[in-house]
Amino acid sequence: MLKRVYLAPDEFTAITLKEMLASRDIKAMTRRFETSWLDGLPKVMKGGWGEVLVDEKDEKQAEECIKEFLEQSKEIEPESQPDSLPEGS
Repeated sequence: MLKRVYLAPDEFTAITLKEMLASRDIKAMTRRFETSWLDGLPKVMKGGWGEVLVDEKDEKQAEECIKEFLEQSKEIEPESQPDSLPEGS
């Protein structure tokens, strides 16, 4: 039986997490809520773009991997950009 381990806000996040889980030998799939004829309504009603699903036996391990991955992602900050150019440029 498949279990939801993450409610993804967008397709990019869902695919990224699915591939990360695959790299750790956890088979996962994504299921999108959107359909072409409902244009955005499912996202509003269900709270996200879609979900990441794994086999029930992998649920706990997948949840731990996702939590760790997302925490590490938050720690990575974009490079600082100078607020202004040096004088004379």
